[in-house]
Amino acid sequence: METSKVILDYMKVLTASQIIYGAIALTFLFLFKEAIRALIGRIAKIKLPGGGELSTPQSLRASEDKTTEVEIGIHSEDLLPQNLELTPEQVKEIDEIFKAERAKATLWEYRYLNCFLVPQTQRVLDWLSSLSVRTTISMFDSFWLPIIPEANERKAIFNALQSHHLIMLTGELIEVTPKGKEYIQWRGPALAPPT
Repeated sequence: METSKVILDYMKVLTASQIIYGAIALTFLFLFKEAIRALIGRIAKIKLPGGGELSTPQSLRASEDKTTEVEIGIHSEDLLPQNLELTPEQVKEIDEIFKAERAKATLWEYRYLNCFLVPQTQRVLDWLSSLSVRTTISMFDSFWLPIIPEANERKAIFNALQSHHLIMLTGELIEVTPKGKEYIQWRGPALAPPT
């Protein structure tokens, strides 16, 4: 009876959740050790709990990339044709293809912006574009405060326009970029900004 109790106690210890989770974690690490090693090799920075930070030097990462390239045997210069000569017609055709692809990319980006930028953001962009001189962030906040009372929402609108390079900030001055003006012209006027 005493031995069965000891065996039962050992079984309880071995089937404890910590032991099972540890065994699963070790099995996972053993099965995927190569993939985990490759993932860790690609990480540039790791933020540790407590505010510490661990980073891989770029020179080390660059040498690892070159090693991989040599091991594979592929070099970027091998992919380019040697002694390539094009006729003026071929150059013109390639130029037209590049322009068409650039126009297609712009079309899809502007279609995306039509969906991504909410009407209030569109109005803010139109208002900024309608100004005869550049304005400041404080003027932007003062003007839109009665219409958009939440400071976080005004900041989100400003950040959305800035992250898509529709506006730029030079010191304290806000300016609509050429891309922003082109987008407004492509889109047409949104609802009129408040006065």
